[in-house]
Amino acid sequence: MRLLVLRFGITAHGILRAPAIAAQARLDRLGQRAYTLPPAIQSKPNPWSHVLVHSSHKALDTPGALTGFWLIRLLHRLQKIHRGQIADAWSNILLWLTHMSSSNNPGPTSPQSSHYMDSLSIEQRANAEFILAHIYVLKVKREVARGRHMGARGKEVGWKNAGDVRSTQVALISKAFNHACPGLLLNLLLDWNTGAALVSPQFLDNICAKYLTDAARIRGSLEVGRRIYDLVISDAGANRGVRTTGFVDALWTANNLKVAGRTLARLRLLEGSVEDSIISSLAIQLMQCACKVSHINVASQIFDQYKPWLRKSPAAYNMLLHYRALAYDIFEVVAILKTMRANDVYPDAVTWTTIMSGMCLNGRIEQAMKLFALHLDFLPLQRKREDELEGDDMLYAPISCLMPVVPNLWQEWYANTSAGFTIHPYFVALLSGMAAHYQEPLSSSRRSRRPATDKSIPVPWLPTLATHKVLLKHLGRDHRLRELTTYYALLKRYWPHQYSQWSESSGCTGDGDGLRGIERMVRGYVSQTVPELRNIYGLGPDDMVGSSLFYYDYCGKILHLSSTPNSNLDSETRRKPDRLVFNKSLAAYALDGDIRTILGLMEKHPELHDVATWTELVRCVLTQIQDSPGDPHMLQPLASADWLAFLLDLEQRLSLRGIQFTQVTFGQIIQSAAQRSEFTAIPRVVEHMSQKSTVWFNVDMLRMVLGLKFPFHLKCELVKSTLTRNKYAKPDDKLLTLVARMAQRKEDVGRLPEIVYLFEQRYGVEMKAADYDYLASLCMRLGEADMSKYWVEARLSGARQLPMPAGSSTTTTAVVV
Repeated sequence: MRLLVLRFGITAHGILRAPAIAAQARLDRLGQRAYTLPPAIQSKPNPWSHVLVHSSHKALDTPGALTGFWLIRLLHRLQKIHRGQIADAWSNILLWLTHMSSSNNPGPTSPQSSHYMDSLSIEQRANAEFILAHIYVLKVKREVARGRHMGARGKEVGWKNAGDVRSTQVALISKAFNHACPGLLLNLLLDWNTGAALVSPQFLDNICAKYLTDAARIRGSLEVGRRIYDLVISDAGANRGVRTTGFVDALWTANNLKVAGRTLARLRLLEGSVEDSIISSLAIQLMQCACKVSHINVASQIFDQYKPWLRKSPAAYNMLLHYRALAYDIFEVVAILKTMRANDVYPDAVTWTTIMSGMCLNGRIEQAMKLFALHLDFLPLQRKREDELEGDDMLYAPISCLMPVVPNLWQEWYANTSAGFTIHPYFVALLSGMAAHYQEPLSSSRRSRRPATDKSIPVPWLPTLATHKVLLKHLGRDHRLRELTTYYALLKRYWPHQYSQWSESSGCTGDGDGLRGIERMVRGYVSQTVPELRNIYGLGPDDMVGSSLFYYDYCGKILHLSSTPNSNLDSETRRKPDRLVFNKSLAAYALDGDIRTILGLMEKHPELHDVATWTELVRCVLTQIQDSPGDPHMLQPLASADWLAFLLDLEQRLSLRGIQFTQVTFGQIIQSAAQRSEFTAIPRVVEHMSQKSTVWFNVDMLRMVLGLKFPFHLKCELVKSTLTRNKYAKPDDKLLTLVARMAQRKEDVGRLPEIVYLFEQRYGVEMKAADYDYLASLCMRLGEADMSKYWVEARLSGARQLPMPAGSSTTTTAVVV
């Protein structure tokens, strides 16, 4: 026994001391006895605990000592320790500190930049960064669903199969770096390969220079990283000390919105003062994430829960208003505006632009024009009078007083009293009330100027370039050529001067690039409408006599163009038109079915080929098919392929060049198939998108397709197949209502329990009470009393609590191709 104690260092308490003795011997050889070993070191499940136990080492007290060179070596050591490749973690980290202190080569130090997170305690910072971690994961998931991170497809588990691994990693790391989350950043770097393939040494140096400059910041960041790791792993249900899942795996598979909301409630109740701006900022970001994944009710709950912090924030109201405005739920929009005024909050440019955008999207562009024109009576303009005003003093006056006497477009909108220009009376009352705060009389005897430092008076709403773009875009889509061109002429005449004068007090500046972008958009819409303008740009129609007008005679040429890179296509040296003008001109020929002109222009300008160009070609092919339903060559352009196989083959050839069909392109193909009653073509497109395309068949496309006319059982199979294949799909109760209201027959009602169960079990989406009542009454009209009783009981207890009724579909089948 004595021999064992001398040889292996086993004490009476059973603590193994051999690793510590060996480490001390190595330190003796290095002459580094200044650091005293603790009496006992036990294994820590959290990787950052191995570093924090040495937090008093002198290597961490040297400013600028921790650089990217040493940080990457620390991360590699911790990775090996966590994988069990290094048994003696304590001594290994100690040697890392020893070598870093003996290098005597500290990195450059920079002045510390203050951030709002520095005012928090360690526990508050850990909870705040934990909330932000889930917010950033939600944002990256949204980017993946929108096709921002292309890559692996068809796999079921883990964030690593959610798209391109590298781009997903970089997206999360950059968000943590740019928003002052060093604890989260260290965990993200630790969980991934930190070699040169992912993170460059220069970026690691930037991390150290920004967040790890001195001992206090290093120890604080390490402690926050340790607490965040414990929060993530414990929340995922992993056992302490056994890493059953990775840090990012746990983040990715968590219910991010629910966990972040629960943590924010805990952060609010922590001891010590948490600044109101921090609570409101985190709550607004949570509301934004909830709105992005179509959980509007969750966003409303967050607003109600944190109303003391959010009731003065226009951004919070804008998020609540956004989806109501886009759906043209005008009563909800007015209710939100009334709540804003009750809390002494004034609508801003985002509020009004969102409302006008919703009007335009719902076919009420006249109302949007009227609402915009109402502002022109009290927008601020500068009038310099040498005898009374000095420098850049500003006077508020109606814009109509500074415009020409002759009527212009905006004044026509303002004076129009027709039914189409009638808007909700509350808009008029609200704008008039706002105008009373800062509109001033024109007479010099009654004029008073607002002090530059007076914050009690609301800032007048100044339309941004985004506001003008919304109206101009929808005027172009509605083919209102006169209004479009006149609006742009007035815009160039008045608004650049307006922006430059208002820049000092409101932060708005003239945006030359933005104005040029609007000009390109206007030219594009005009070129689509006016053939003479296309001729000016050299995009006139092909007048070759004797050549074919049908696409099936050009299949070989189309496939050749799709397989040949742009750099290998012959193109003469000439001045090319603007890309938007080019694509809008192709759109005009596509609607006419002029495939000959489209191919001629594509050969003439190969450098302008993009996904919009090929989308217009596909639109032209579909137009010809619709216009000639009885022509067999249209449906079978090639001996070995029908029209759908030809278009899907075209998509595969283009994908090799990096040109991916968008949801718009696939949506046009599906819509054309449904109009021709070729219902078997729809599952073929869905199957192709799932297996061979990087574009998901998402909920928006599903809602559009369900509105087409084809059998109900195919719609049910399409819903199940879409939700099963797309793991990022976020269905809502509106989609479930749409499916439920389409049921008309006994067989249709029998298929719905499985759909309702799928929504409730997998996505937590419950059907509305009104839909249950509709199905129960429908079953009674069809003479199905048992089925009606099932829907009544399901409304009371939930569909997942009841067995499937007799006669309903009980198996989840895929779409038959």
